[in-house]
Amino acid sequence: MKKIVSILMIAVFLFATVGCSCGLSCCAKSQVPTPPENAAFTLAYDDPSITTLLAYFQANTGYQPTFTNVTEFDEVHTDVVSCASLSCVAVLKDEANAAALEEAGWTRVAVENGFSLIVLAAPDGSSAVRNETAVSALKVWLGGTEARYLSEHPDLLK
Repeated sequence: MKKIVSILMIAVFLFATVGCSCGLSCCAKSQVPTPPENAAFTLAYDDPSITTLLAYFQANTGYQPTFTNVTEFDEVHTDVVSCASLSCVAVLKDEANAAALEEAGWTRVAVENGFSLIVLAAPDGSSAVRNETAVSALKVWLGGTEARYLSEHPDLLK
C-alpha cells in the first residue's frame, strides 16, 4: 500500500512539474509582454535620464522608441525644433525646450507623472512617422503605477 501511494505521489509531482513547464492554463502566465504589431516610433528627449526611464517602458510594453536628443546640434539640426522634427512625441525636462517646440506648433499633452516630465505631441502634418498607439501607451505608462514606483525609487534608474 505504501508503495502504491508513493508511486501516485511521485506521478502527481511529475505531472505538475511537466504541466507548469509547458504553460498549462492552471499555471502562472508569463509576465513578458506580447510585442505590438507596429512597435516603432520616434521620441525626442532632452535629458539622458529619460532614456533610462523609457527602457522600463520598452520592457513593459514592447514598444521600440528611436531616440533623438534635441540638445545635440549639428550642421543640419541647429536648434531644438529641427532636432525634434522627425519625432512624433517629445518627452522633455527643460521648460525652455518645451516652449520652443510649442512655438513651432507642438501640443502639450496632459500627463501626470512623478518625474515632472513634459510630454508634447508633434503638430499635424509633420513629417515624423506617427504611431498613435505607441504614444497612447507612453502616456498611459507615464501616468501608471510602474512609473510612479520608479519616481518614488530613483535609485532604480541608475
